[in-house]
Amino acid sequence: MSWESWFAGSGNNSGVLFYTPCGQMSVDEDRETMKLLKVFVPVFALLGFWPPPLLAVTVEDLYTVELPVADQTTSLRLESFSEAFKQVIVKVSGSDDALASPAFSRPIKKSARYVKQFRYLNRSLPDDEEFDGAGLFLRIDFDQQLIEGLLREQNFPVWGRERPSTLLVISYDVNENIKLVSDDATADLVEALDLAASIHAVPVLFPLMDLEDIALVRIGDIASRQYDNIDTMARRYTPNALLIGQIVGRSGQGWQGDWEVRFDEQIFKWTYKASSKQAVIDQVIRHLAKILAIEYALEDHRRVEQSLLLSVSELEGIGKLIKVQQYLKSLNVVDNVRVAMISEDVVTYRLKLRNNPEDLQRLIEFGDVLEQEDFPQLSTQGEEMIILNYSFINRGAGN
Repeated sequence: MSWESWFAGSGNNSGVLFYTPCGQMSVDEDRETMKLLKVFVPVFALLGFWPPPLLAVTVEDLYTVELPVADQTTSLRLESFSEAFKQVIVKVSGSDDALASPAFSRPIKKSARYVKQFRYLNRSLPDDEEFDGAGLFLRIDFDQQLIEGLLREQNFPVWGRERPSTLLVISYDVNENIKLVSDDATADLVEALDLAASIHAVPVLFPLMDLEDIALVRIGDIASRQYDNIDTMARRYTPNALLIGQIVGRSGQGWQGDWEVRFDEQIFKWTYKASSKQAVIDQVIRHLAKILAIEYALEDHRRVEQSLLLSVSELEGIGKLIKVQQYLKSLNVVDNVRVAMISEDVVTYRLKLRNNPEDLQRLIEFGDVLEQEDFPQLSTQGEEMIILNYSFINRGAGN
């Protein structure tokens, strides 16, 4: 899928997409203006040396949604199924592009067929007087294979549970009263950003802005993009991606977000204007998810079915063997996995892939279960197959 189509499809815009040779794209919207500038430069040229980033975050409950409901009637349950289905599609694909496709109109209406199980839960809602202090929720679990199959069938990406963490370094400017966003200084804003990130299943971090951070970064550094100072602070958190930006509000003039995302030798810049602060928050998280999904979600048009052998050393005992097998099955590039051979503490698995071996290697490197020992080899016995060699590093396989 092209860069143009990815960003043109965002949100409910009805504008026209323009692509210029310099790489700038813009979409005109009612009361909202967005400009996106994509720049590829080596990160080390701007940031200096970054330490190894945090390992990927394993996002749980990608296929589970909880919604508040007023009763247990069938009509409301089916309505909730449709709403939850849309949320799952956004989380798994990384954007709401699929929901705008005509191919998804029927699945949305018939969302019950994608439900694996559901149950009602009673939970307290201290801030909601409507339920008189008690809240009824509907917890819906969707069938992973059906959801992924639907997305792949319609050529939309499938984003697995292993996702990059992003450090949000943001200044919050309301009528020139400026704060750095943190739990202590802007708790409500952090909560709103966290909620938006959870909708897209994007793991985010916020600076503590304690004495150590304040000594490194000042409020003006965000607007002036003092990369040296920001980079020094970011090293403390070692994120996979870094988002720098400003949320600016002026009486009678609305709100604006000025954003920059950097990761994996890429930089993305854009501004966004809206009539409400919430619209700016929703947009930045929506685009952050889309940018990351472009890199990490595997699109169906890249699908190349292939089998290979993957040998893992230091697997002593059936428990570790099963853990690694379950881990490999959880990677969305893997279609099927079975044990091919066991020799002392080395277990060789036979994997059937949905994508290229390079995609598998990237996902494994991104995780914290296996560590590559040697370059890929070619089997010289029987069927000619690629052999990947890894060792079990005993971290995260239980996720």
